[in-house]
Amino acid sequence: MTTNWQEAFCERLVEASRRTGDARLATATLRPRKKIASYEHPQCQRVECCLGGDRINGNENSRVLLVECEPRRGTEIDESCLRKELAEAGAGGEMRVNDATLLVQYQWGYGRETPFPVHDGHQVDEATRWTIGVLKALFDHLERRHKVVTASTSDRPNGSAPPDFRLAVEQYLEDILVAQWKSLDWGADLEYLGRQVPCGTLGRIDILARDRATGDFVVIELKRDQTDDEAIGQLSRYMGWAAEHKAAAQGVGVRGIIVVHELTPKLRAAAVAHRNIEVYRYELTLALSRVPVRKEDAGE
Repeated sequence: MTTNWQEAFCERLVEASRRTGDARLATATLRPRKKIASYEHPQCQRVECCLGGDRINGNENSRVLLVECEPRRGTEIDESCLRKELAEAGAGGEMRVNDATLLVQYQWGYGRETPFPVHDGHQVDEATRWTIGVLKALFDHLERRHKVVTASTSDRPNGSAPPDFRLAVEQYLEDILVAQWKSLDWGADLEYLGRQVPCGTLGRIDILARDRATGDFVVIELKRDQTDDEAIGQLSRYMGWAAEHKAAAQGVGVRGIIVVHELTPKLRAAAVAHRNIEVYRYELTLALSRVPVRKEDAGE
């Protein structure tokens, strides 16, 4: 039995990762002593790939290829959404998420002493593709869910008003919109259909809905770090995809909604040119009030 079969596979995985052209995968490093391939991502404490025993079910006789990720504090994983994204990426297998660690694995063999067939090019290629697919889907998911909160103080005269807290990136706001759908201005008129809807090679629609009265499809996009022109262009592309793949067969139309924190003059001008695009603005604020806990604080 080859004593370094884990190391041999990880070496090939590192080489294949660097050839993908994905800067995130180009961080791949072989760690021979641990017999793992490791990756770096700003939202992860560590990302490691190895060959070993079943970590999810506890079956040490089952030989698996494992991707283990420890997200940084404050980074969230939507488990059901990630499962779907992994399946769409052709990276099936088992997955487990807890507060500190994400595990994704697939079984390739059985028996504690069974070596991975590193001389079988087909199986090595299959295992490499699976790992790269998992990593890309995972990194994409983390980046979509990355939350940035900034406080705007420009409109606060001498600190008299509570700060206006802005959620600058997507999924946190997306979660709120979906959870509070019925209470929103559009809740009575629009039927929620889904979120992160894949559009082939174009990307994903943040939220897809349908007009209850007309049956038209409604594409909802959240403006994050794009420029105004990029945001309108992206929304238009997704509307075109929905028109071709959803609405045409049913003889209905498509319109769009862009959700922004600030309606700039450029965004207003771009939206005016599209009669079937509406703009909604969101506001989130945080206020603190001191609660008396002692008699002297309460003036008693």
